[in-house]
Parts: sequence; structure tokens; C-alpha cells
Amino acid sequence: MGNNCMKDRSSFKKVLASLLPGIFLIGYNIGTGSLTAMSKAGANYGTELLWAVLLSCLITWYLINFFSRFTMATGMTAMEGYRKHIHPAYAWFLWGALSIIILSALMAMIGLLTDVLIVWFKEGWNLTLDRRIAGIGLALFVYVLILIGNTRRFETMLSIMVALMGLAFIGSAIWFFPGFETVLNGLIPRMPSVAEGSDNSSMSILAGMVGTTVSVFAFLIRSGQVKDQGWTMADWKIQKRDALVSATMMFILSAAVMITATATLHMQGQKMNHIKEMIPMLKPLFGPLALFVFAIGIMAAGTSSHLPNMLVIPWLTDDINGNARDTRNPKKRVILGLLTLVSMLGVFIPRPVFLLLLSQVGISVVMPMALLGLIYLSGWHIAQKEYRPKPIEWVLLALISCFSLFMSFQGIMGLIEDLIT
Repeated sequence: MGNNCMKDRSSFKKVLASLLPGIFLIGYNIGTGSLTAMSKAGANYGTELLWAVLLSCLITWYLINFFSRFTMATGMTAMEGYRKHIHPAYAWFLWGALSIIILSALMAMIGLLTDVLIVWFKEGWNLTLDRRIAGIGLALFVYVLILIGNTRRFETMLSIMVALMGLAFIGSAIWFFPGFETVLNGLIPRMPSVAEGSDNSSMSILAGMVGTTVSVFAFLIRSGQVKDQGWTMADWKIQKRDALVSATMMFILSAAVMITATATLHMQGQKMNHIKEMIPMLKPLFGPLALFVFAIGIMAAGTSSHLPNMLVIPWLTDDINGNARDTRNPKKRVILGLLTLVSMLGVFIPRPVFLLLLSQVGISVVMPMALLGLIYLSGWHIAQKEYRPKPIEWVLLALISCFSLFMSFQGIMGLIEDLIT
């Protein structure tokens, strides 16, 4: 009996450990940026864009498998493949574009999380925080987490944050559930209407929402995760299960936020341009505890996204060069320290929600380059023919590429519109 319990416990731990990479991706993708985009979409358009969330998560599931399979079949990360088999300039140009997006996201995230802390302390305890001190403290807190962490510890920390975030927003969606008719109506594809009172165009919101779900960063990080885990094609079933859990939870959490925003902000005729405007989403459910639940959910989501954002540039640099990811050597710690200083500039940004959405639009613009590059590599640089895309997959990849290019175009047009208005 005791041996069976120990075996069951050991098996559970193995399954949980195999799911940690996928949970890491959930924490990365469903951060404050995603919550902001989904909340803004729900506040402005109700469930009109729920179809885009479902489509994005289906594409994300497929591309997690696609990027993973390349690394499992070749032993190379996607970035390493771009450098070796396309051209070093291709890989480093992509690295540069992604780095610019990350720098803006780091600043925006600290600005958003600082606003949350200020509102929490002001309305919860009637205490006024200095915005600069609070922002610097948050940035240093994440830096310390990185200094004491490693890949497995990062995955564990993010799993806890994802659990907190899920409890807050899934609970609110169940309470505020607007009815199956409203939800099913949102699954009918349509382009968003104009929303008066929003400081972002409808195209920017759509592109940002899709960009934060079908995230090029998530796929490139996944490629590196697979290599770190030492997964080969013999581990394909484990990888597929992990990818399915990751994409499913991304949809559930994203839909929960949009549904909650629909049932509260949208039905009250409110638009969301500032992080404080998300508070009414949870207030009717939790009453006096609204601020506490709101702050915990957003802080967990924000930290779970900001922490890997800090690691992306060093990780992608290692991936390009074919090196093992290591954040503990002195050179990396200096780089991470400089990134921490850059993130602190977020306390001087008056509209972090706007900046964060623009960075998400940037993701949708860069996505086609990474995707088309890996399609080329998968077709001609995987030695084993059985692991190359099948005919039906070429059709799927062509459709996904067209969707990616369409969203990239919409993102560019929305970005231009937002910058000139």
C-alpha cells in the first residue's frame, strides 16, 4: 500500500514536472499585457472578439508543436537555425527587432505594476506611495528573483503566479457569466467596430490582442525550453500534452478576462485607457476585497510576464550562438542589471497601457519573419523526412502565414493611426 502511494506520488511529480514548461508559457503569455489587451477588447467591444482569442489559441497550440518539433528533430533552437541555415544577418536583425519590443515592454510593465500598487495602497490603506520609489522597488524585486533563480525555479515560481491569476479571473468570469448566447455570439468572426473614448484604434487592439497570444517570444522561448529539457522525438507525447495544456489554459484565462470586462465595463458603457479602470471588473464580486483580489491577480500576471521578459534578450543571444542558457555568470548579471535600469524608466511613462499595447502590436509585426524562417528550415533542414511537415501541414502553415501577415498589416496601420492622433 505504502509503495503504491509512493509510486503514485512519484508519477504525479513526473507529470507535473513535464507540464512546467507549458505553465511557464502560460505565465509568459498571460501577463499584464494580455490582461490589458483582453480587458480593453471586452470593455470596448464586449465579446465581439472572442473568436479571435479562440483562433489565436488554436494557432498558438499548433505553433508550439511546430517550433518544438524542429528543435527536437535537429537539436538546434530556432534562432540557432536562422543563423546557421539562413544567414547570421537574418538572425541578428530578428534579435534586434525583438529586443526593441522587449525594452518597451519592460518599461510599460513596471509602469503598470507601479500604478496597481499605488491604487492598492491608496484605497486599501489610505497610504500614498511615491511612484518612483515603488517602481524602482518592483524592478529590483524582479532582479533579485532572477539572481537567485534557475530555469526550473523560474518555472515553479510562474506556476504559483498562474494559479493566483487563474483563481482571480476565472472566479470573476463564472460569477459575471453573461449567458451562453452572448459568449457564442462572440465566436462569430467579425471585424471590430469603432469604439469612441478609446485611446487605441480598433486595429491596434485586435493586433495587440492577437500578438500577445500568438507571440513570437513564446515560440522562440519554447524552442529553447525544449533544448534545455533535452527532449527528443522520443518525448513527442510529453511535449504534445504539455502544449495542449498550455494553449487550453491560455484560452480559458484570456476568455475569462474578456467575459468579465464585457459583463462589467462594457455593459456600463465604460472604456479602459488606464490600469485603474480595471478595478470595477472585480469590485461587484468581491466587494471590499476587490482591490486585494485585483492587485494579487494583476501583480501575479505582471510579474509572471516581466520576469521572463527580463530573460528574453540574454536567452535569445545564447540561442543564436548555440550556447546553454545561463543567467548566473557575471556578464549576464551585468546585462540583466542594465535591463533592470531600463525597466525603471517606466515610472516616468504617463500612459503605460498605451505603450504596452504598442509593444504587442510590434510582436504581430515581427511574427511573420520568425514563422516564415522556420517554415523554410523545417522544409529543407530537418534531416529526417518523417519529421518534416506533411502536405496538410503545408496548407495549415500557408493559412497561418497569411493570417500572420494580415495581422501584421493591421498592426502597422493601427500603429500609424495611434501615433498620428
